[in-house]
Amino acid sequence: MAAQLQSVLGDALGLEIGVIKAGVPAEVYHERRLDVASNGGLSVIDEGTPKHFHWWVHHPEADKDSPPLVFGRALHCATLEPEVFRDTYIVLPEDAPRDLRYLRNAAKPSDATKAAIDWWDTWEARSLGKTMLAADAFAQAEAMAASLRALELEFPEIGVEITVGELLAECQTEVTLCWVDERTGVICKARADLWAPDLGLAMDLKSCESACREPFSRAVHRHRYHVQHAHYCEGFRACGQPVRSFVFLPVEKNEPHVSAAWHIDAPSEELGYEIRNRSLDKLAACLKSGRWPGPTTGIGSLTLPAYAFYNAQE
Repeated sequence: MAAQLQSVLGDALGLEIGVIKAGVPAEVYHERRLDVASNGGLSVIDEGTPKHFHWWVHHPEADKDSPPLVFGRALHCATLEPEVFRDTYIVLPEDAPRDLRYLRNAAKPSDATKAAIDWWDTWEARSLGKTMLAADAFAQAEAMAASLRALELEFPEIGVEITVGELLAECQTEVTLCWVDERTGVICKARADLWAPDLGLAMDLKSCESACREPFSRAVHRHRYHVQHAHYCEGFRACGQPVRSFVFLPVEKNEPHVSAAWHIDAPSEELGYEIRNRSLDKLAACLKSGRWPGPTTGIGSLTLPAYAFYNAQE
């Protein structure tokens, strides 16, 4: 069975079962499949429905280049690979015209439209394949990355104080894990921003509105980071290298771009595992039945939200 799975994954994704592997291209890791569970996919199937997940898998172009994802990739590059950031991203001039290349084949494009198309064609040729960012987004990514890399971490149990930047220089970054979930038999994958095997330490970068305890705990709940924590920790365990500490590194989007380091407590971790297992159960049932239902299979019953009943008689 393991050999068969490895053959399937090796041919389709280039992933190896039970192996923590660096250097897997992002486009390889992020390929979507119905039969491979990622944290993002599990979020779609649990917060939405199996039908939403089925559509998400078959339409990766829908959110591939959304502004938040583009900026997230830029922040990761500036933090994890600052030496290549300026070779990967380029500032879009402030006087750039509106991108009207979608009107290239219009019946009668105006002179202004033609000029805009020519400008973008010339700019793209000169940018040599670099990803374009607005000037403020470019500066923001570099400033946030600098704050993260300067963040000091203490490991009192081994008497070590080190900055995130120093730690990044000594550790593996963007490592890919692939394993088979023991409970459901579903193939799973994850991609950790940082892995320090000697410390049993995994870390994940997050942009946020506030890196302080209370507001970031709300962000953890809202964005299901505790479920990600469970999924990634289970992946490291299944790959034979259990995590001693999984740490989130949030950095604020606004100046002064305060950063912090947090790990979630035991009750939050337990809840994360419960939600992850629920999501995997849904996926496993769909894979077994071949059906990807929406929110109801018949006529359901619902009630108004609680706030609708407040002061309803006034």
